[in-house]
Amino acid sequence: MTQPIPAQPLWRVLRNHEGRYSLALFHHDIPAGWQQIGMPASKTDCLQRIAQDWTDMRPNNLKEIMA
Repeated sequence: MTQPIPAQPLWRVLRNHEGRYSLALFHHDIPAGWQQIGMPASKTDCLQRIAQDWTDMRPNNLKEIMA
């Protein structure tokens, strides 16, 4: 008898007011100061989203000062 494949957990991409990104399991509450970006997905998909979107690691306030 084959074993069932365990379901992959869903993750979500979070972003804070400084433009920093994070990854959180979908079943965890979103911490204060963070908002969900996009829809829950696999960890791999979420990491790809972060790599695509977060191309400048400087916080938003530093980007504004240096502009």
